[in-house]
Amino acid sequence: VKACPHVWFERSEVKDRHLVAKRLTEHVRDKSKLPILIFPEGTCINNTSVMMFKKGSFEIGATVYPVAIKYDPQFGDAFWNSSKYGMVTYLLRMMTSWAIVCSVWYLPPMTRQPEEDAVQFANRVKSAIARQGGLVDLLWDGGLKREKVKDTFKEEQQKLYSKMI
Repeated sequence: VKACPHVWFERSEVKDRHLVAKRLTEHVRDKSKLPILIFPEGTCINNTSVMMFKKGSFEIGATVYPVAIKYDPQFGDAFWNSSKYGMVTYLLRMMTSWAIVCSVWYLPPMTRQPEEDAVQFANRVKSAIARQGGLVDLLWDGGLKREKVKDTFKEEQQKLYSKMI
């Protein structure tokens, strides 16, 4: 943590979100600082898809340098299925695998267009990454892995379904 200037925050606290946005903005404006590496999905997925990006890192008005990463599971699967394997088992699997192979594509820099909001910009970047990596471009976030579906979302889908019937 002391070797690199991390930006720590608690996602559940609204006040922290504004503070993080301010610190990120200050960081990207200071040309003497290193670029920030962000994983905007906020979680890991099984190397088949790209989930919805969190919008926060796309609100600061910085140029984004997208990177598409796709692991080749031929010699060892880098994905950690936390509901199937514990941390120790996962680490042992990684350290004893023949190799961890991945393809990495550095995409052209992208900037937010004048007519785009942060969500639209995030979706455009996500789509470019999915297309390059041959991944499925998902419209939902990783919260469904660990949380119950919200009742309002269920009701909305039920209304849409009832209109179709």
